Amino acid sequence: MHNGKKILALIPARGGSKGLPGKNVRPMLGKPLMVWSVQHALEAGCADKIIVSTDSPEAADAAKAAGAQVPFLRPAALATDKASSADVIIHAVEFLEAKGEKFDTLVLLEPTSPLREPYDITAALDLMAENPAARAVISVTKAEGSHPDFCVELNSGSKLIFRPGQAESVPKRRQEIRDLYYFEGTIYVSDIETFKARRTFVHDATLGYVVPRWKAVEIDELSDFICAEALLKARLEKAF
Repeated sequence: MHNGKKILALIPARGGSKGLPGKNVRPMLGKPLMVWSVQHALEAGCADKIIVSTDSPEAADAAKAAGAQVPFLRPAALATDKASSADVIIHAVEFLEAKGEKFDTLVLLEPTSPLREPYDITAALDLMAENPAARAVISVTKAEGSHPDFCVELNSGSKLIFRPGQAESVPKRRQEIRDLYYFEGTIYVSDIETFKARRTFVHDATLGYVVPRWKAVEIDELSDFICAEALLKARLEKAF
């Protein structure tokens, strides 16, 4: 319970991955990757229930050993790379509701964002509670090197293709760009009834929870994993 709301923490961890096979159970600093997200939820201390949605018995065993619950193995239809996140979330919510377990707020913790910290969870929940019109919160980080002002197209001959007026206005320094933010995956929060109705975290009642750029490494391939592990090690050693 947090801010008077009953909280469900959900960690989606399917067994398959094309970019980095077995990534959710791949050891990061000696623990399966997904276990870091389980620990974040446990240490935040605000979730009434922490569950892992997976089709993998190996991931299920790792989740249970870390202190999460695995009330089901995900159906095969929801374990492909074409299955939508919304379907996975609603399946988990409705499974629990069918057993009489109803929650007010969903916290989705992607295993591919292991650099979050427990306080990010409570801070995102507090942000939504402090804004009565809000129905969702998504973590964002400031766009800098990949900022749209620095992005161009290339034609088939590798010639730069600028947007109208862009060639004359490309900033020379990061300090000159306007502030823009992108969704980076650290945390997703939603009122559950709103999510069931809209099937997305992104809508006109969504707030952005800003995280520093070092937390925004999202693991899709081996290079991401290596970077995230190095950052996590440095953070745990209080190098920054």
